[in-house]
Amino acid sequence: MFCEHTICRACGHAELKEVFSLGVMPLANDFVKPGEPRQGFAPLRVMFCRQCSLAQLGETVDPEILYKNYLYTTSNSQTMLRHFDRLVKDIASEATGQRLVEIGSNCGRLLRFAKEKGYAVMGIEPASNLWKISSKENQVPTCQEFFNEHSAKWVLGFGDAPHIILARHCFCHQEWRPFMNSVGVLANDKTLVCIEVPYVKDLLARAEFDSIYHEHTSYLSLRAMSALLQTTPFHIHAVIKYGIHGGALLVLLRHNNSGIEPHLSADEYLAEETVTENDWLCFAGAASVKIKRIKDAVREAHEKGQIVSAFGASAKCSVLINACGFTKDDIAFVTDNSPLKPGRLIPGTQIPIIHQDEFLSEHPDVALLAAWNYRAEVLASQAKWRSRGGKFLIPTPDGVEIV
Repeated sequence: MFCEHTICRACGHAELKEVFSLGVMPLANDFVKPGEPRQGFAPLRVMFCRQCSLAQLGETVDPEILYKNYLYTTSNSQTMLRHFDRLVKDIASEATGQRLVEIGSNCGRLLRFAKEKGYAVMGIEPASNLWKISSKENQVPTCQEFFNEHSAKWVLGFGDAPHIILARHCFCHQEWRPFMNSVGVLANDKTLVCIEVPYVKDLLARAEFDSIYHEHTSYLSLRAMSALLQTTPFHIHAVIKYGIHGGALLVLLRHNNSGIEPHLSADEYLAEETVTENDWLCFAGAASVKIKRIKDAVREAHEKGQIVSAFGASAKCSVLINACGFTKDDIAFVTDNSPLKPGRLIPGTQIPIIHQDEFLSEHPDVALLAAWNYRAEVLASQAKWRSRGGKFLIPTPDGVEIV
């Protein structure tokens, strides 16, 4: 099911130091129905490379287990749609054309958005259930396969190299060197490679322990990315910062033979970045404090006789609930607006997931906001419940805010 990982994914260094652990945890997207077998559990340890500063998991779960049937779908929230608009505009300002291939294209929501803007799009997605949604509902030509040299050649079978290769929140799910080798097969000298990833500095600053799970095998620093690229014909061309998902970077790569000068942003971000082993050890301490304060807030609500739920059945929610050791006695249920998750259970627990439409009728007193990265939109959408006295417990960098 999993194997130990001992070689740095970026620079190949063989000495990795453990800096954080959540122990043995369920797979964060293993949302099963009552009575169905679970996929299993695996250690969740973060290892730090002193050579290039990359933090990465010490155990790698078989991708076939994680991704062949995947219940996470790209959000259709207004927050995400606004992000799509900005992302596509930023890419358009750098690209030389509109042939776009997305790696890990999920249900095809971003590609459908880009298609409506005039782009010629194709996707690569290993999950069979998501491939069906992408191909049938969103009408996006999609290769049902992991990204590798074979799927890269599949794309090239339909024409020239794409103007744009986009990988949104999947680069750090993969082995970095094979990924870049496959990019080299798919790209030509003019292809713009766009990699959107959560940024490790934001994760550390906000003690986002719930962003650490088995799909996220690496936690990107630009210094580590730079070390990786030294063994490839690509370089960092520009860096753009977004607020989505608690803090993300769009790292734009170009071929060394592109003839296009890198932006100052590439050097500026690299010069300002410091991610140390001690930063991770401080993170571990902050995460421990944060977990305790979340547990205390839920316990205090129960002592008042209140019903506690959670809002947003995401992978973050799975990690948060399991790291806190919550059971159905602590969290009565979790609400979610995905059509794929209601009727299932939070991984590692017997806590049921219900559709968000049932939230008002169930009327819990308190809801732990696991989808804290959509805070503003959730607070606005649940104004009626809040007017009735409902309170959100919102994780913050150092504990919990009650709103």
